[in-house]
Amino acid sequence: MQFRSLLRIAAPLALAAALTSPAFATDSKTMEASGPAAKAGVYVDDAAITAKVKAALLSEKDISALDVKVSTKEGVVTLSGKVDKPEAGVRALQVASAVEGVKSVQSELQVGTN
Repeated sequence: MQFRSLLRIAAPLALAAALTSPAFATDSKTMEASGPAAKAGVYVDDAAITAKVKAALLSEKDISALDVKVSTKEGVVTLSGKVDKPEAGVRALQVASAVEGVKSVQSELQVGTN
């Protein structure tokens, strides 16, 4: 009988301890998550930014979006691959930088035909 009573008390305490552990801690001033929870949020945000940039590039007729690769790390977008003309590379940078959440854009684009 006492074991069950102890279990009823221990389980909620263990849950409370897990939820307040450093892995789920927040900075009280900024209310931003830290630890693994924050990193997961960054990865999700980066994946969303990458998808938005790819979609925006697909809508541009002068850019072969299939030849331009997009990667994002902590809001910084990197474009790589090939474009046909220098103007297409400039336009790709403009399109990417206009996407919400993009902090900056780096170009590793090469001009040339496939």
